[in-house]
Amino acid sequence: MRLVDRLRGLVSVMACQPPVTDMVGKVMKLPGGATGCRNGPDKNFKGWKEILNTSVGVLQQGGVIGVPTDTIYGVACLAQSSQSIRNIYNVKGRNGTKPLAICVGAIEDIYKYCQVNVPDQLLRDLLPGPVTLVMERSDELNKELNPYTSLVGVRIPDHAFIRQLAQICSEPLALTSANISTQPSTLSVEEFKDLWPLLSVVVDGGPIGDVSSPECRLGSTVVDLSVSGKFTIIRPGCALIPTLEILKNKYGMSSAS
Repeated sequence: MRLVDRLRGLVSVMACQPPVTDMVGKVMKLPGGATGCRNGPDKNFKGWKEILNTSVGVLQQGGVIGVPTDTIYGVACLAQSSQSIRNIYNVKGRNGTKPLAICVGAIEDIYKYCQVNVPDQLLRDLLPGPVTLVMERSDELNKELNPYTSLVGVRIPDHAFIRQLAQICSEPLALTSANISTQPSTLSVEEFKDLWPLLSVVVDGGPIGDVSSPECRLGSTVVDLSVSGKFTIIRPGCALIPTLEILKNKYGMSSAS
């Protein structure tokens, strides 16, 4: 049985979740630190499960949580909940017309929420990984998420916790960086401590990369793949060179810009 199936079963039988208001600012440390938590639990399966369980509960109540990814720390909520979307904008102090990306747990989920016009293997060559792929959205996606554009960015971070979280929730997460808008991105939970009072849960996965390196704060490489056979780099991010290698050399795609 896959790990996520075991986790889903365990989450489903847990006791009722405490209300979001009882856990404001609560920090929960994933087992294993930065190395162990990125690949999933190896020993403390129960501790990992309890953090997943708590996170699922507060998300389902409209909460916004702080989470580690493979690039920087993020804040996440349920993308299909319009109230949750309003909550995450309030946490960020974010302009309401600035779009949010979605995070899903598996390649197959992309087809449900996006109109894919690239080879399936291209998706699998880039994801999971530090890349955000921008595509035309499908009708399945909440229409109140980014209502001013027909496009949506989708991520599958190379981090076990957030992938399992999206899979157990059985719907996409809205995901953005864990910082006040216009402020630098964050590589540890302490760096966005000013947001803790506004978050239902903070999941501490340890430092992500070298906190003294500006390159580690670049975030994911954002690529627009909405035009068939073409790509546009929207944000160079931390994975530009390998992403270009795949798009140009392996798939023969050309830049639209």
